[in-house]
This record gives sequence, C-alpha cells and structure tokens, in this order.
Amino acid sequence: MSYGWKKQIIALGVFVLLSLFFGQARAEVVETLSQNTFATAESLDPGLTQAGVHFTIGEGYQSYYPTFRFGLGGLVELGVKLGATTADVGPDDKVAILGGADLKYQMVKQSTGIPVDMAIDLGFNTHVISSKNISEVTFSTIFSRPYPLTDRGYKVTPYCGIELSVLYGSYFSKNETDYYVFGGVEWKLSQKSMLYAELKAGGHTLGGIGIRFEY
Repeated sequence: MSYGWKKQIIALGVFVLLSLFFGQARAEVVETLSQNTFATAESLDPGLTQAGVHFTIGEGYQSYYPTFRFGLGGLVELGVKLGATTADVGPDDKVAILGGADLKYQMVKQSTGIPVDMAIDLGFNTHVISSKNISEVTFSTIFSRPYPLTDRGYKVTPYCGIELSVLYGSYFSKNETDYYVFGGVEWKLSQKSMLYAELKAGGHTLGGIGIRFEY
C-alpha cells in the first residue's frame, strides 16, 4: 500500500472518529435539558403570588428564566416559566427559548405525628432550538420540613424528592426516560423574599440557584 493511500485511510479514520465523537456529544447535550425543581412540598395560600428568577447549570447548558407561582386554593399551586437556555450542541452554542408550567398538590401537611409536608408535582418544559423542539414531562414527589429561625416568619426549609423525567421532541430521534433524586433548601430571608439552592442527580447532574418574592 502506497504512502498516499495510507494517509487517506488515516484521515478517513480520524474523520469517522471525530464524527462519532461530536455526534455523541450532541446527543448527550440534547438529552440533558432538564431543569431544577425549586419547590418545597408546602403550597402557597390561596391568592398569594411569587415572582422571581432561577438559574440552572447542567451538562453543557445553562438556563435562565423568570418564574411565577400562584396559590390556587385547595392546597394546589401553579407555576409558569419563560426564559432562555444556552446549549453546547457542537462547534457553536445555540440559544433556545424555554417555556414551561407545573401543577403541585400538597397531599400531606406537617402536624403532630406527621414530621414532613409531602406534595406531588406534574411539570412540562419545552425548548425551541433551531426550529425544532425538545420537551420534558416530569412527575415529582417532594418532601420538606420548615425550621423557623425567628418569630417573624423567617425560616429555612430543606426539601428533597424523586422525579421521573421523559424527554422527547423533533430535535432527536428517540425518547429518553430518566430518574432523578434532588435536594435543596429554601431560605426565607424576610417575610416576602426567599433564596433557593438545589442539586439534582440521576441520569445526569445539574444544579441551580434562584430568588423569589412574595406578594
């Protein structure tokens, strides 16, 4: 075999390996566009509203989104979000529009003999990227317990839970189902403001912070 043919075969092999590498990296990125939960098990009182911003850092992407939460009554809470995600999908980063909503129902309230609050949450997130979409349906079970810091309503509420996540959309050819565990803390700085920090791990790993105001 001539030296020229050897160089062509080597170049072809390198091209194939690089194609496989970038193809796998692209697939892994679009499979990780999940978001943090940022919610305790306690539902908002009827008529109360929270507004704030959240920031999630995942494997090859970052999401920034304003969010609103509404107390609907009957221990039901509705959340909506609209923002943007920057994702590494190859040689260039792509900016995707992010939108979503979730509905939370508090099944158990902390009381004598019941040490924690418990809620279930059904969520939907979607990304529009390069005229295609990546969507996620989630079902979460959340546990939390508040610890008052003062008599004026300031408190710290650790929370944790498990989540089923189903990713689908036109951006990739097959659906993906992942399971996550997550844990975080809500720190109520005042009667009307609170900070959030959360870590979520399972099929992939992500974390984030947020701030919300109640009115």
